[in-house]
Amino acid sequence: MRINYIAQPDFQLGIIISDLLESDPLPSRIIFVSAFVSLQTVMRLKTQVLNLSSAGSDVRFVIGIDMGGTSQEVLRELLTWNISVFIVKHRVSGHTFHPKLYVLEWANRAEVIIGSHNLTEGGFFSNYEGSARITYDLPADSAIFYSAQEELARFVNPSGAVVYELNNSFLNELISRREIPTEAEARRNSGDRRRSDIPKVSGRNAPLFGIEYFGPPPPLPAELLERLIRDVRRRHKDNQRSITPRARKGRPALPIQPVPEDIIVPGAFYMTLPKLQGKNIPGEARIPLEAIELAQEFWGWPNEYARDVSPRSGREREYFNWRPPWKVSSAEHPERVSIQPVRMYMYTNSSDFRFYARPIVNAGGNLGDVVRIRRIAEEDVEYECTLARKGTPEYEEWIRYCRQPVRNSSRFFGYA
Repeated sequence: MRINYIAQPDFQLGIIISDLLESDPLPSRIIFVSAFVSLQTVMRLKTQVLNLSSAGSDVRFVIGIDMGGTSQEVLRELLTWNISVFIVKHRVSGHTFHPKLYVLEWANRAEVIIGSHNLTEGGFFSNYEGSARITYDLPADSAIFYSAQEELARFVNPSGAVVYELNNSFLNELISRREIPTEAEARRNSGDRRRSDIPKVSGRNAPLFGIEYFGPPPPLPAELLERLIRDVRRRHKDNQRSITPRARKGRPALPIQPVPEDIIVPGAFYMTLPKLQGKNIPGEARIPLEAIELAQEFWGWPNEYARDVSPRSGREREYFNWRPPWKVSSAEHPERVSIQPVRMYMYTNSSDFRFYARPIVNAGGNLGDVVRIRRIAEEDVEYECTLARKGTPEYEEWIRYCRQPVRNSSRFFGYA
């Protein structure tokens, strides 16, 4: 038996779990025990879990619904996987189901990871978390492993009056009684970053606390991104239909309507570039409106933007501008850093969102290259933008994140 420790962010549990689920040979038994579960993180595991289940592995989820930490959407999604899912909930408040435990078993070994990591984006990737990772060599450590399972049986093999196997009727009852929130409500309850949590660069006082960089998580699953974008487009059409004829004659509605909370909480945005080099090219890049709408706080929309009207050729042009400082560099020459205000703006007349890309042009960026943009909210820099040109190792890695096609374009984008 061996014991190691996982200190996140030095090591991300999400990466460790993903590697274990794809090990050769595949694990024969997997148990996820978590107090809170987010849809975004569950979708990252979907393909691996379904493949394991199809191969005959025993997969089980044991999850909590206390404190609004697990959403309706998570439970609906897990129901479609045709695996064992158990809910643990004590009727009396003050008895919160709060463990975080992951068990994987093979013919020749078993692993138990136990600590603070919830099955959420924060727990798996971006929070400060700690766990013990215990490895049992089988059959030599079979007695010790059996003893561990017996001691943890309440979690890995739950039963009794507070345990409920998930099915459609039970889920519908939970929803009708308002026992579980929507995904947006669950994210707000779990303490993920909200609008008020992001420090401002401007203002009289400098930020009180420092920051540390976390490695970005893997790409969001294409299935999840496509589903969310379909919802965004459907909502946009509904908003357009709801505008009255009188309103259509006046000031047009914004292409992106503000929402109370983000649909996703990304670690980074990736996008292939349009053509930026040329005599008559202004050095601007468009970001798809769907990308803005999915993560409005990431882009500072709409709180940071000021309306401006500019007459041109007898037509009133409406802009919403923000000029935060960006730190721009290339993966090839990270020491060459440019820090300057970058104009980010919504041009409502043509319903598009752009940013001034001259620093990227100066770094050599052009058609088909990839940029990674992160909102880092440092004292003097709001965004970090890194260019990866074709042929670089970073390009080969980051192009995997660009899975979603841009409408009416040959470009792609994605989120981590």
